[in-house]
Amino acid sequence: MNFMKYTEPDFADYYALVSNSEVMKQITERAFPEQEAKEEFGSMLDYNLNNDTGFYRVSSKEGNGIAYAKLIPDETNPERAEIGYMILPEHWGQGHGTSIAARLIIKAQAAGISVLYAVIDPTNAASRQILLRQNFVSTWVGDYDGLPGEILELSLRAKR
Repeated sequence: MNFMKYTEPDFADYYALVSNSEVMKQITERAFPEQEAKEEFGSMLDYNLNNDTGFYRVSSKEGNGIAYAKLIPDETNPERAEIGYMILPEHWGQGHGTSIAARLIIKAQAAGISVLYAVIDPTNAASRQILLRQNFVSTWVGDYDGLPGEILELSLRAKR
């Protein structure tokens, strides 16, 4: 699997994810129309240009886009960062989520981030399992911006 920050030519791969209702049902509960996806993608590209972390196109060894990953530090506390991922349904159940989460943890450690968190739909058992395998712990469940949400966190501070 290859991780590269998204660039302009990658829009089709991003749109394949966010326009897929099966992918999006446990993220925003709806697929993005093309115009909304283009606006979001433009914001992602701007972020990627100006930051060490960002939004990543995850591709197979053959170069095909199969997933999205993000590592975004909090604006108010850059020692905390959110991770996220989306995977095309035909690649579910193949260990890609676990590999992506592990790579994001390594990137976070390299960036000096102390705490990672992920926001998931509490009914998304696969995503919860991916995070629990990486030693994330559930810290909150409730309404998150009008949608069901659960926050799982991982401390990256060295244990003494």
